[in-house]
Amino acid sequence: MHISDNFYNFASANQYINNKNMAYIITDDCVMCGTCEGECPSGAISEGDGKYVIDPEVCADCGTCADACPSGAIVPAE
Repeated sequence: MHISDNFYNFASANQYINNKNMAYIITDDCVMCGTCEGECPSGAISEGDGKYVIDPEVCADCGTCADACPSGAIVPAE
């Protein structure tokens, strides 16, 4: 394997990560408590219109928000 091969593999991985689909969504069951925003280690969650929202460009897909949500409003995206 050459250095150029490693660069190609890295570039392909980066492209995959940057074009990923969201792993979690916040449903209408959100009670706007803000727990998820405070627990998110990447700062991907912010207050939206009537519920919190996840920024897929920032989300690390760790699931911390889903585990912390007291109303069960954060679920894996299908």
